[in-house]
Amino acid sequence: MNPLIRIFILLLVDFLIFKYIGVTFGILGLGIIIYRVLKLFGFFRNPSFFKGSFCEGIAFLKDYEGPFYKNRKAFEDALNLIKTFKLNEPKEGKEKYVVIGIYYDKPGEVEDSKLRYSIGIYQKNKGFPEKPPRELETFCNLNNYYYAELPNSSSLYSSWEYNNFFAMLTGIQKFNSTLKKNLNNPDFKRTYRIKDGDCKIVVELYETDTNIAFYIPLMNVDKFKLYKKDK
Repeated sequence: MNPLIRIFILLLVDFLIFKYIGVTFGILGLGIIIYRVLKLFGFFRNPSFFKGSFCEGIAFLKDYEGPFYKNRKAFEDALNLIKTFKLNEPKEGKEKYVVIGIYYDKPGEVEDSKLRYSIGIYQKNKGFPEKPPRELETFCNLNNYYYAELPNSSSLYSSWEYNNFFAMLTGIQKFNSTLKKNLNNPDFKRTYRIKDGDCKIVVELYETDTNIAFYIPLMNVDKFKLYKKDK
């Protein structure tokens, strides 16, 4: 059931409780509803960090510059690539394409207007790199997307489940703030063998419609530095 519909039903039930059972139980019900709404939008949880591994794969990326919060159109364009070229139709032995974001700068360390990032689509390799559809390659070449091969990389890993756009944004903001806090913690850095200057690049994989995976490469980092204006 759509979460917003569920909230509406709960509010309707609480209205009936106020009307027919009493104010005390109505206020108790309202408190429960407020808690569930805040939980729905991600307020009562924080992302955890683990040691993980980014899997090698291929990507078609387009470079952008500016505030990260203005990049929704870039993600919509990438998602349309998957839909237009039917890249996720069931095919035996083939990995699906997902939307990917690679961020080269961190807000607060670089002026918002100069933040660099790449958005596009990514397919994990299964065995050997798979030849992309020719029509996809042609379209990408004509629309400023470029082909890239991403390596295996031992990484710092986190993830965030969401069921609405606001919860997704909350998760991204919490990930960034928690990462910044952890990188100032000597015990955290020691545990994950992080050196000063590591964790410059963040990779987001939108693995499903309700889950983002975050990877901070710790090996083969230079191969993730794909921003074309830096070449």
